[in-house]
Amino acid sequence: MKNPFYLVAFLLVPLYLDAQSQDSWSPEQSQVLAAMHRLSATTAPDGKGADEYAEVLAENFSRWTTGSSVINRKKEWVEGVRGWFDDGWRVIDRNQTVLEITIRADEAFTRRIVEETYLGPDKEKTISKAGLAETWVRSDGSWLLLRVNVDVLDSQ
Repeated sequence: MKNPFYLVAFLLVPLYLDAQSQDSWSPEQSQVLAAMHRLSATTAPDGKGADEYAEVLAENFSRWTTGSSVINRKKEWVEGVRGWFDDGWRVIDRNQTVLEITIRADEAFTRRIVEETYLGPDKEKTISKAGLAETWVRSDGSWLLLRVNVDVLDSQ
């Protein structure tokens, strides 16, 4: 069985918005939030998994966890997601606080705090909380996740 913390925050994408009401987001910011939701939906109990997840990542996607010397690229990250998903892990609860969404031309910069509860194949549950700083890029009218920097937080 894989430890879900090795993939901490790969899924950290919203279902619940706490920092601002949805009415206060601009149409462009709402599009970024929709892309986050699309990514998130792939790892839910009825999600479509790694291939759908990969569609929301830019080709030159990278992910780094503060304190680690590893920078994950798209191909290896998606394979990790695939293994996690195939092992039977799912995200059963997500909560987030969106602190900021700044859009400049075809780039969006987001900062948020996300907490997720994972359910494993043997019904075990774990919780992960992280601060994320992300860069999204607009490509052919869709927002794709280009880069995410993750800072694991105490979930208590």
